[in-house]
Amino acid sequence: MEIHHVVRMLFSCLVDADYLDTEQFMDETSSRMRESYSSIVDLKERLDRYIGRFSSSAPSVVNRLRSEVQRMCEERSAMTPGVFELTVPTGGGKTVASVVWAVNHACRHGKQRIIIAIPFTSIIMQTAQVLREIFGSENVIEHHSVMSDEMINERTRLAAENWDAPIVVTTNVQLFESMFSNRPSKCRKLHSLANSVVILDEAQSLPRSFMQPVADAISTYTRVFGTSFLLCTATQPLISGCHKGCGPVEYRGIDAGDIHCITDRSMDLHERLRRVDMRFDMCELTSDEIARRIEGHRRVLCIVNTRGIASEIYGRLRESDDNFHLSRMMCPLHIRQCLSEIRRQLDDGGDRCVRVVATQLVEAGVDLDFPVVYRQMAGLDSLLQAAGRCNREGLLENGVTHVFRMQGYMPRGTIKESIYAMEELLRMHPDADWFDPDVIKEYYALLYKRTPTFDSQEICRLSETPGEVRYEEIARRFRLIDDEGMTLVVNYADAGSLISRLKRVGPSRALMRELGQFTVSVTRRQFEEMRRAGMLDEPLSGIYYVEDPMLYDCKSGLKAGNEYLEQTFVI
Repeated sequence: MEIHHVVRMLFSCLVDADYLDTEQFMDETSSRMRESYSSIVDLKERLDRYIGRFSSSAPSVVNRLRSEVQRMCEERSAMTPGVFELTVPTGGGKTVASVVWAVNHACRHGKQRIIIAIPFTSIIMQTAQVLREIFGSENVIEHHSVMSDEMINERTRLAAENWDAPIVVTTNVQLFESMFSNRPSKCRKLHSLANSVVILDEAQSLPRSFMQPVADAISTYTRVFGTSFLLCTATQPLISGCHKGCGPVEYRGIDAGDIHCITDRSMDLHERLRRVDMRFDMCELTSDEIARRIEGHRRVLCIVNTRGIASEIYGRLRESDDNFHLSRMMCPLHIRQCLSEIRRQLDDGGDRCVRVVATQLVEAGVDLDFPVVYRQMAGLDSLLQAAGRCNREGLLENGVTHVFRMQGYMPRGTIKESIYAMEELLRMHPDADWFDPDVIKEYYALLYKRTPTFDSQEICRLSETPGEVRYEEIARRFRLIDDEGMTLVVNYADAGSLISRLKRVGPSRALMRELGQFTVSVTRRQFEEMRRAGMLDEPLSGIYYVEDPMLYDCKSGLKAGNEYLEQTFVI
């Protein structure tokens, strides 16, 4: 199972050396820009100064616990390199704590860089900003599809080619699809993973349908290439050991003896960080009933499973500047602006109303703090993530998260398995402590039993025979995100001027990246409906633009054809 990763690693070394030698000969200016960065030791000094600034401030109960977790991370960073788990309830400061562990682990074991892989672009820029504050923008490289134009310069572009920087912030898609790629441009960076530290943030978000090849890759990079992995989450999935799936399916995870836990039960974090009561409503509610409940609170967050449901509930609220909608019907720039305004109003003293209806995009890593949260029934991991947006800073004695069922909702895809596993757990233990790590483990065991496959694209079969590894086929099949939908550019902010430039001068890497700030993905069925209705312009072959400004709402995003949204498009 390891040979195909070894071959790609050798290929990576060859490709990058060839690119760099050619660059040195043909483009000395760019070659000189690949200057040295701060050392890991220097980065540790910066990190210590950053943490020291906050330790002198008035400590709350939550902040004292965050400091305790950071101290534990520093102590256990001396452990032998390998695979590690950091399990901390939401609001426990996992991001900074994981970096504390990674930097100290890198210093003690001579690791060359730290790579933070994040599942959602909605939180990657937030994390990158925190890291720039700690380590300086010159030492932090972002590599993802929605980088803002101001963060791109020639030096960052060069570093993103081969991840030649001490701190790299990227996505799970970039990381794992590169590990299974056959293209020089993607494989080029793989040798930078050797003798490095990789943080997998929000590890519960790893797709179950790819868990087996992902686990195999983690094991290989750890044993063969000296990479240390940290799986960081509030709801740690069962990545170790052998687990029974649906029918004859099995998940052969990482050997449990090879995984080291940084925090343990003796710290009792789930109890000490308890700030929320979770209450289950056994009745099925209509959109109107949910809207009325939301309007009964001055500050409230409602999270639902699909974009169509979010649009429906939001549309039933009485019109107000205090109401906000968040879903992937909004383009990335619009989402960031909306989140910024929500945070501003939440921080703006007084008792100003803030009511938000959102999809799961706000659940993991988005720093919002509401006294009341409503969450549509989902898997336990999602419910706990939603609860993490409730009384996040512990300013109230207790917040409340209400879990409701939606009338007429029929779950589809992977979310169906999660909901059914949660419903089964609720029937078995109606009075369970849902924050208890043992209950979370039982949930995952039930979920895995309902999982039809842990290797949906048969990646392991295609790579198991050393002399017959099908590299091209593996690269084609290994896609963490289902790309069966269509991407549209919407008419928001200055998207129109970018489209005009595209028509005038043609595509470029920089221009296409800028246009990425104004894109929305829709189902193929919705795309065809919009095209037949004449709603789409095609300024360049394969690039579709929703030119009519009336089809993009400044509050809720793309309006056309919401009724056609399929439930598989969950965020």
